[in-house]
Amino acid sequence: MNNNKDIKPFYIYADRNSLYIKNINEQTEKLANNIHTYCANFDDNQSIHICALDVKGKLSHFINVNGVWKRKMICKVFNNLKNIKDMRLYIINGLLNIFVVENYAISDNLYKVSHFNFSPLNYKVSKYSINNICKEDEYIYKLNIDETSNIIFEYNKFNPSTRSILNELIVFDTSCNKWILSNKFSRRSTLENSNNEIFESFRNNIKDDIFEYCYSIKYKF
Repeated sequence: MNNNKDIKPFYIYADRNSLYIKNINEQTEKLANNIHTYCANFDDNQSIHICALDVKGKLSHFINVNGVWKRKMICKVFNNLKNIKDMRLYIINGLLNIFVVENYAISDNLYKVSHFNFSPLNYKVSKYSINNICKEDEYIYKLNIDETSNIIFEYNKFNPSTRSILNELIVFDTSCNKWILSNKFSRRSTLENSNNEIFESFRNNIKDDIFEYCYSIKYKF
């Protein structure tokens, strides 16, 4: 899962609304009960961070401190969980960025993405919602991170008034932790190209969620 030889293999998984971690010695530790969904990733110091939504819509953060898993209940972020489809974590400059995908209840073809950004040092959460997203092929959105750690987010936006679909590109400027429309972003020459050229330029720099392929793994005891 990672080329760093200092990281010991392990698995994080959920079973019957409980969150578990299994280490290289096949020892299993329960981290929490009443978990709806979760995501995980490494920071620059190769420490693992786990974020989870419990069945009441509360966001939690888990981190291992001196061999012991610590849980911090942060705040309630959702009232309804039944339409949540996906949850991903990206850690940039020590800040945790969580992207949660929801399906609109009134349409199977429209989605909403909620972005939560916070530091594990103070847990002050900022939230940004991206609405009226149309799924394109198998993608709901495309996300890349440029060489200066800004998040490049591309999606197809549905305009209810005109019934049209437009390609949108927004940038999360990590220097001020704010989302900005791409045409208002003070950017380098690479960002002055077309949207397709932007993504081709940044494609090799994307920091993938390393646990993406582990989410569907089920373990039998």
